[in-house]
Amino acid sequence: MAEQKGTRASLIQAVILAALVFFGFQLFFGHHKEKAQEQVSRSVVVKSDIPPSKPLGTVVKVDTPLYTAEISTVNGKLIKLYVKKYKAQLISPVSRNLGIYPLMTVSDNSALSKELATLNLEPSAVSVNVKNGPKKLVLRGKLPDGREFVKTLTFYPDSYRIEVETSLKGAKLQTLVGPDIKVNEAHTSRMGHIGPVLETENKVVRLKVKDIPGYLSFSRVLWAGEEDKYFLMAVKGKSFPATVELLPPKHTVVRNFVESFTFYGGPKELNRLEKLGLDSAIDFGIFGFAAKPTLKLFLFLHRFIPNWGLLIIVFTVLIRILLHPLAHKTYVSMKRMQELAPKLEEIKKKYGNDPQKLQEETMKLYRETGVNPASGCLPMLLQIPIFLVLYEIFLNAVELKGASFLWVPDLSRPDPTYLLPVLMGASMILQQFLTPTTNPQQRYIFIAVSVIFTFMFAHFPAGLVLYWFTNNVITALQNFIIKKVVEMKGA
Repeated sequence: MAEQKGTRASLIQAVILAALVFFGFQLFFGHHKEKAQEQVSRSVVVKSDIPPSKPLGTVVKVDTPLYTAEISTVNGKLIKLYVKKYKAQLISPVSRNLGIYPLMTVSDNSALSKELATLNLEPSAVSVNVKNGPKKLVLRGKLPDGREFVKTLTFYPDSYRIEVETSLKGAKLQTLVGPDIKVNEAHTSRMGHIGPVLETENKVVRLKVKDIPGYLSFSRVLWAGEEDKYFLMAVKGKSFPATVELLPPKHTVVRNFVESFTFYGGPKELNRLEKLGLDSAIDFGIFGFAAKPTLKLFLFLHRFIPNWGLLIIVFTVLIRILLHPLAHKTYVSMKRMQELAPKLEEIKKKYGNDPQKLQEETMKLYRETGVNPASGCLPMLLQIPIFLVLYEIFLNAVELKGASFLWVPDLSRPDPTYLLPVLMGASMILQQFLTPTTNPQQRYIFIAVSVIFTFMFAHFPAGLVLYWFTNNVITALQNFIIKKVVEMKGA
C-alpha cells in the first residue's frame, strides 16, 4: 500500500513539476527562435547603401474600414499605418529619424537609389476613401534621364493587404519593410518575438538584432518583413531573394528583391493571414498543430458568443461534458479505493516484512475489485495538453487582445486585481475537498500546490486563468453530484 501511494504521489508531483518547469522556461526565455542556417549568406559588413528619404512632399491619406494610412509622394513610401480595431500605429518612430520607411523603393544601383529616395511623384488622387470595393492609387515621376518611375497601390475595404506594383525601365527594383515594427502601449511582450521574420521554402526564421552580424541573405523566400507579438508588416511574392540588414545601433530593415507583390500590414488574425498564406507568422510554438484548430473553434464559437469571457466558459463546459464519462469512472474508482483502505491496511500488516508478497496481494485485491489505483491521475494528465494548447492561444492570439470580461480589462494579459487567480486557487482547494482520497494528508499537499499555482497563474493571461477556474468549479460540481449519485446507489 505504501508503495502504491508513493507511486501515485510521485506521478502527481512529476506532472506538476513538468508544468512548472515548462512555464518557468516560457516565462524567462519564451519560444525558441530558429536561427538562419540554410540558404543563408552572412556578412560582417554593415550595409549603408540605403539612402535616407526624409522629405515627405504631399501626403496622400487613405481611409478604409480597417485602417488609415498615409503615403508620401516622395518615393511612394508608407509613413503611417494605423489599425483602428486595436488602436495601433505600426510605423516605428525610427523611420522618421533614419528616413527609411516601409514600401520605400530602392535599387542595387546606389546612384539610382539616391534619385528614387528624393523623387517627388504625381499622385492620381490626394485622398483615397475605400468603402465598397478596391481603390487604386497611382504615383508617377520622371528621373533626370527621362525614365518614368510608376508605383501602383491597390487598397481593399475588407483586408489589410495592399497590392503593390513598381516599374522602371531598365532597372531591378527592391522594396523595404521596416525599420522595426513596434506599436505603442503594451501590445508587445518579452515572451513574443520582435524583429525580422521570414519564411523560406523550408522553414520560418525569426531573428534578433544580435543574430545579424551585418546582413543575412536568403533565397527562395515566400514572405518577409518585421513583426511583433501581435502585428506583422510583410511582403509576399513568388519565391524571391531577401536580405535582413542591420541599421546601427540596434535596428533592422528587410530588403525584398521583388517588384510586384502583396504587402500585409496589420494584426496577426488567423483567418486573415490564412487567406494570404501568412498564417505561419503566428508563433504557437511546439503546440501549433493543436493550437491552430482550437483557435479556429474559438473563432467559430465567437460568431454566436460575442463576449470572449462567456465563450471561454462555454468552451470549458463543452470540454467537461466530453470528459464526464472519464470523470465519473475516476470518481467511482477513487471512492472504491477509499473503501478498500482497511483491507489494504490488513494486507500491509500481514505481509509488511515481505515486499514481493505485499505487492502481489495488493495487485490481486485491485484485480478482484476492478480498482485502478492510478485512475486519479488520468484526468489531470488529460488536462495538461489542453492547458498547454490554451496557454499558447491566450498568449499569442491577437483576437483576444483588449477583450474584457467583468472586472478584467484584457483577457490576453494578467488580471491587474489578482482576484481571478485567487478565486482559481480557492476553487482548486474546493475541488480537492470534494475528491475522495485514501490519505487525508494528501489534501494538505494539494493545498500547498494550489497556493503555488495561485502565484504562478497571477502572471498568466487572464483568459487562461478563467478557463482553469471554470474547469475547477465544474469539476467540483461534478464530484459533488457523482458523490450523491454513488451514495444513493449504495443506499
